[in-house]
Amino acid sequence: MIKIGIIGCGFMGKVHVSCYRVLQNVRVVGVCDVQQDRAMEIANLTGARIFTDVDELINNKEITAISIFLPTHLHKEFVIKSSQAKKHIFCEKPFALTVKDAEEMTKEIEKAKVKLMIGMVLRFWPEYIEFKRIVDSKIYGKLTTLTCTRISSRPIFGWDRWYFDMKQSGGAALDLHIHDTDYIYYLLGKPKSVCSLRKKSNKGIEYIRTAYNYEDAIVNAEGGWVEQSFGFVQAIRGVFEDGTVLEYNSKNHPLTIYGKEKAELVNIPRLKVDSIEAGGNISELDGYYNEVKYWIECLQNDKYPEKVTPEDAKVSLEIVLKEIKSAEVGKEILL
Repeated sequence: MIKIGIIGCGFMGKVHVSCYRVLQNVRVVGVCDVQQDRAMEIANLTGARIFTDVDELINNKEITAISIFLPTHLHKEFVIKSSQAKKHIFCEKPFALTVKDAEEMTKEIEKAKVKLMIGMVLRFWPEYIEFKRIVDSKIYGKLTTLTCTRISSRPIFGWDRWYFDMKQSGGAALDLHIHDTDYIYYLLGKPKSVCSLRKKSNKGIEYIRTAYNYEDAIVNAEGGWVEQSFGFVQAIRGVFEDGTVLEYNSKNHPLTIYGKEKAELVNIPRLKVDSIEAGGNISELDGYYNEVKYWIECLQNDKYPEKVTPEDAKVSLEIVLKEIKSAEVGKEILL
């Protein structure tokens, strides 16, 4: 039995708990949050013990692994504390606020000989899995253009409005847009350079658009926060050598192949996992379920999570930080 301790019981904590509850041989046994009502909500769902002292949770001998869903500036402290307590760790993205912090965290993980997985969920999202399978198959030739979009209503649900403090979250570029940066890196490898534009307010970076320099493909991505009524959209479109278009939009467009003769829907198997109302901007659990299931299977089989390594998460962080720099100076930045 894998016994989980949850640190941070907000939106993502609830999402992961919803997934843990339907998996076999895994149980949430401890929860901790500065907001007691949030901890109580998850405790009532799982029967977990509520810890008011986070260090007591981390060092509890019953707990096998820690799941960290805290503001980004706290990731380093609690990943290192958990590794020193010899706990395996799932930590929500992004890895950290700086590459240096990510490197220090990785050293501690390696020293403790524990497993660490960062929540790069697009690698597990059904439509994005199938998109990558089609690209890798080269059935339509090489990918020649790629466009990714991720737009969300402002995350006002965050504790003490931490998302809007650049020193805590890194803004929309680091907290939201990093999903697509990571997926592009996963799909095509590291770009030669990036060139970005941004929209900045007193809340920090609210929108970023980036051109990624690859030898054989034109690649762009945009991400940002908008008004509450918009909700959320993630979208991806690719064009191949033979002219075939592959497109998905979470609002109104299932994954579709547009060939020379006809358009054809791509069959995406759906999991029988309940949707949730966790106070965030995504209700479908498929991608999160796949991610959590993979993580738990790695622990159960004593395998390192190779689908998302600390090095992968560090490179994605590095690329986004270069994007932010490019937007600040108004120039292309080499990687």
